[in-house]
Amino acid sequence: MRSLSTKYSVYFNKRYDRVGPLFQGPYKAVLVENDNQLLHLSRYIHLNPVTTKDSPLRITYSSYADYLERKQTLWLKTEPILSFFKTAQKTKLRDMLSYQSFVEDYNHDPKETLEDITLD
Repeated sequence: MRSLSTKYSVYFNKRYDRVGPLFQGPYKAVLVENDNQLLHLSRYIHLNPVTTKDSPLRITYSSYADYLERKQTLWLKTEPILSFFKTAQKTKLRDMLSYQSFVEDYNHDPKETLEDITLD
């Protein structure tokens, strides 16, 4: 990761005539120890672009459309997450067994759920 980051920074700085680091800090990793953490991390990642409760999920810039089975990226494996749910998309207004409902109908701050496994 460091080599990739350094090479990209050099390229970007030359191309845009600038100096200095592009990223805030070093790459960090956390061991996901159980299925509950995996599911909450998946939801957190897909909700990350949302800035307010009323802002729509931007599925064109993330893998969320793959998880809703609206597109298919060959290298992306959605089965480990989707296997926990009955369907990918909501089929009814109150469909609580879909991945879409799991992500979009979540009322809590995901940082509270994930605080035990974050690094900072």
